[in-house]
Amino acid sequence: MKTINTYYTSLENLSSFIQDNNILDSSKLLVQVFSSQNDYTFISDLTKFFSENFPLSSLIGSTTDGEIKDGQVSIDTTIISFTIFEKANLKTYISDQFENYFQAGIGLATNIIEKDSKVIISFIDGLLGNGEEYLNGINSINSEIIVAGGLAGDNGTFTQTYVFTKDNIYEKGVVGVSLNSSDLKVFTDYGFDWLPIGQKLKITKADKNRVYTIDDKTAVETYSYYLGSDISEQLPNIGIEFPLILKKDGIEIARAVIGKNDDGSLVFAGNLQEGDEVRFGYGNADKILSKTQHHIDKLYNQPIQSIFIYSCMARRRFMPEKIENETLIYNQISPTSGFFTYGEFFSTNKSKKLLNESMTLLALSEEEESNTKKITVRVEKNVSSTIQALSHLIHVSTEELQRKDEIMITQSRNAAMGEMLNMIAHQWRQPLNTISMTANNILIEKELECLDDENLVEYINSIIKESSELSEIIDNFRNYFSPTKEKEEIAITTIIKETLGIINSNLKDNNIELIIQNKSDSTIYTHKQELMQVLLNLINNSKDAFISNEKEKRVIIISTKNENETIIIDLCDNAGGIDSNIINEIFNPYFTTKNDLNGTGLGLYMCKIVIEKYMNGKLSVENMKDGVCFTIVIPK
Repeated sequence: MKTINTYYTSLENLSSFIQDNNILDSSKLLVQVFSSQNDYTFISDLTKFFSENFPLSSLIGSTTDGEIKDGQVSIDTTIISFTIFEKANLKTYISDQFENYFQAGIGLATNIIEKDSKVIISFIDGLLGNGEEYLNGINSINSEIIVAGGLAGDNGTFTQTYVFTKDNIYEKGVVGVSLNSSDLKVFTDYGFDWLPIGQKLKITKADKNRVYTIDDKTAVETYSYYLGSDISEQLPNIGIEFPLILKKDGIEIARAVIGKNDDGSLVFAGNLQEGDEVRFGYGNADKILSKTQHHIDKLYNQPIQSIFIYSCMARRRFMPEKIENETLIYNQISPTSGFFTYGEFFSTNKSKKLLNESMTLLALSEEEESNTKKITVRVEKNVSSTIQALSHLIHVSTEELQRKDEIMITQSRNAAMGEMLNMIAHQWRQPLNTISMTANNILIEKELECLDDENLVEYINSIIKESSELSEIIDNFRNYFSPTKEKEEIAITTIIKETLGIINSNLKDNNIELIIQNKSDSTIYTHKQELMQVLLNLINNSKDAFISNEKEKRVIIISTKNENETIIIDLCDNAGGIDSNIINEIFNPYFTTKNDLNGTGLGLYMCKIVIEKYMNGKLSVENMKDGVCFTIVIPK
């Protein structure tokens, strides 16, 4: 196989190029068109030429946000890439008739995947196209086939994109070609290297790739708050330069804004789910380009005859003067072409992912001969010292914030461990006293020679009973200290029961009445110890408030109920409530109303983190009557 690339300037020049390079019509000829010309008539005239002159060939095309020919990057051009296969058969598909993009993926995979299919190169609409759902649809049919390509662009205007074949041009559609041959060698790679910065934010309302709220603010408000109103007003045009970064399957993935709605929601190039933790992304050109050598080295000793690059528009726009440092080097290995997308498809290890801000690479060969070129990448670093310093400052500050969170979590766990050990010691004290007294009675009666068999049996049974209680106490705490690695489906009533098994004795000793009002028999899928820790913290706080305020009548009420798709847990007491001047601060880290010896100020902060970050719920507080009421809302 071989690939020949050219700029399109006119039909006459194209005809001359085809003749000069002896490109013949064939069922083994793949034509890829990457065009900045977002004009239906222009595309129609060009595809008509191929339909008339190359009826046997396969053609797929996309509008772009920049083009790549032989490694060189351009804008406002049209590039035509001719790939002539010797062995592979090609099968093309295009459609705009589907209910959703998952079904579109199924439709394409069903129609063009054959027994010896190795690769699908595919392009889809860049504005409404849901690339993640699309890849999931393909994956549902075949999890092993590699998919390359991405979302069409329109020069950053975000108004209209096209995908096309020789015969059809669709504004909202999908196109793809399968490469079918057992002899085809395939290599894929991707580069990302955007840095996540700032604190973690939580997606609080989303529907697939439309995000309504982040940390309970509208998505637009969140961008405005962290990046400034000037940036938010330029969304979606500038949004792809400031992605949200999350981790999926251990891989950092960016999600870039491609649409803005009047209700403050934003449309992203891929899905985000409620509960996802994200951070804003920051690009450092020198760091990104410094990885080029690493990626080039991967191609050594690989069979390669053609290279296709589908790279994110953000990379070109972020470092326009340097972007060829990332693309031109590949042409030293093999002819390289491609375009800049609104989202990139990448496949490996039987999974298919939609990426943003990345450069994806597809290398193909029909021969066994491997690439033996040793290539050294030289990248000039021209970034000013000020920008380098700011970049380093942002990165280090972000890492310090993360370490600070880890330290606070450790401190909270240590404090919780101390409280648990105190509870164990307290609950063991009475049974141990009873065992000691019983043993002492046996010794005294033995010395006085008045120990009969009946009393001995009674004493022994008493020791056995108290020992059994000690064992039960240990079992309760052992279950708590040995959390399962996996989440489990567990009834909310069971979690409350096990929590009370740990703390009930302590409450009785402090004359606290605990009332349970269960109206929910629902289950949740979670690590039960996380919710138990929250309940124990809240109950302990109520206990401490009773003691501090010297309340005589002491009552804690735990009630549960179902509401829509959530479980609501209310924990209320009559311990006097929280001062209205500080009630809005109690969830802040290191804020405490206790003295330095008795409080770390992390208990309620960690309760908030567990419920809202880990369990996708909500924890709130308000004063009621003679006490306070904490409300936990968690999804079933």
